[in-house]
Amino acid sequence: MFAFTAESRSPSTGFPTRTHPPRRRRRFLLILAVFAGISFGARTALSNYVDLLWFRSLSYGDVFWKTLSFQWGVFTAFAAATFLILYGSFLALKRAHRSDLPNSHTILIGGRPVELPVEPVLRLIVLGVWLAIAAASGAGMMAEWPTLALFWYAPRTASGVVEPIFGKPLNFFLATLPAWQLVG
Repeated sequence: MFAFTAESRSPSTGFPTRTHPPRRRRRFLLILAVFAGISFGARTALSNYVDLLWFRSLSYGDVFWKTLSFQWGVFTAFAAATFLILYGSFLALKRAHRSDLPNSHTILIGGRPVELPVEPVLRLIVLGVWLAIAAASGAGMMAEWPTLALFWYAPRTASGVVEPIFGKPLNFFLATLPAWQLVG
């Protein structure tokens, strides 16, 4: 079933241990990641392709591309803003508390002391967490693209019906206020 690349025995059990070269493991993980990406992305790609065909059949292909570009623009803007705010906050906190963080930490693995660097590991973990939070924030705001598109493309004229109590134009309540509520 498995080929042993090196004949070695475990000191505690005496059974042969299987050692796979890291290259095979990386190749397997890469193939698995590509397969997962194709599996998760195929449904969205197929849905977008069907929508494109439908919009083109109605001679509105440009509307489809404008909608798609606006959705991805909203995702990119909010994901980037979230990431910059969170990562900037982390850098400010790290700078303020640098003296509290140890440079390395010693742990015991199999009775042997192993020195682990704290700062590079912490930076990598925080970067991954903030990227995930930024992607989730961008995806959440991407779903609200019609509200933001209404605000972005609303006419900016001051003329029109003015609401008597607050003195704001009707356009404010239909386009600006929902976008402010969404962002705020």
